[in-house]
Amino acid sequence: MVCGAVLCENCQMVAGYAQPGPAASQPLSNPALRYSTIPAYHTVCSWECFDRWAWTFISRGHAPGMFGQHYILGGVRLHPGTAGRAVAMAEDHRRGQMLEQARHLIEAEDHEAAAGIYQTLGMWKEAGEIRRNGRRQIVTQVHVNVNDLVDQVRKAGIITDYMCPACRGHIRITGETTLATLRNCQYCGSAVQTTDLVDFLTKVVGYS
Repeated sequence: MVCGAVLCENCQMVAGYAQPGPAASQPLSNPALRYSTIPAYHTVCSWECFDRWAWTFISRGHAPGMFGQHYILGGVRLHPGTAGRAVAMAEDHRRGQMLEQARHLIEAEDHEAAAGIYQTLGMWKEAGEIRRNGRRQIVTQVHVNVNDLVDQVRKAGIITDYMCPACRGHIRITGETTLATLRNCQYCGSAVQTTDLVDFLTKVVGYS
């Protein structure tokens, strides 16, 4: 059914059977109709040829589908031996597409969506690593933003106070302020949330 090779019956592999036509629903008392319902064999010479045939459908998104108790692909009712191979091929293709999508999401810095795909595929370690990398990038970017904003405060000669959410103490920010001095409240010692500081400084320098 693929390469057209002429082989004896012993060398052929049964790939599947033709789907029964309308004659299959006719009474079998008529000998002519009984003969017409016998499914025709579709044979291949090798697994390589079968894979070539199956891939023409699977690569276009047509995975083997269940019809009753049998798998159908390309209008052919697959033999149990070839059905398992086609299903595995379709699953590998689907998995490859999902991994490719995850790689694109990582490039787009949508780490959570990419991690979700890896988690769906049972790749727990990879999902965790992507989430950790995403968090590290966010923290790094936030720190870069704080340094840049403090530098703009310095250049503009702005003096302002950031109110500690924990003790309500006023933390003075001037041109001499460094990122190190803003990590903790000088009154209560609680950690200053860098993301909150970025929002505050953004409004101070006029980017709100």
